[in-house]
Amino acid sequence: MLYVIDTHVLIWYFTGNKRLSSDLKMTIDQVRQQGGRILVPTIVLAEALVVAVKGRVVFDIDQLYAQIQTEPEFRIVGFDADIFAETLRIQKIPEIHDRIIAATARFYGASLLTKDGIIRLSDEVNMS
Repeated sequence: MLYVIDTHVLIWYFTGNKRLSSDLKMTIDQVRQQGGRILVPTIVLAEALVVAVKGRVVFDIDQLYAQIQTEPEFRIVGFDADIFAETLRIQKIPEIHDRIIAATARFYGASLLTKDGIIRLSDEVNMS
């Protein structure tokens, strides 16, 4: 079980937001209980910081970051040249942050945990 998590899914999961689908919550819970891995791209953390600073969703970004760092099922992964090269190959996702997140999933051969309709319809990445 290897997944990459998108920004809204990450925030909604850790804040208990009802906007998170039961399927996505169940998948994350299952990974955490059965020792799978959820990759958290640094771009997701940067987007989460913007959401926190702008107050769109009220949550403690420092607490979220600390929890991700301490839980063994989560691993933060960076945006490097290999993922940039994969980003160049993605054509059907116009928004650059979403392309980077999808490219991260493709690079690692992981399924993507997202609610984003454009990504889901793009067929550029495997979904959970």
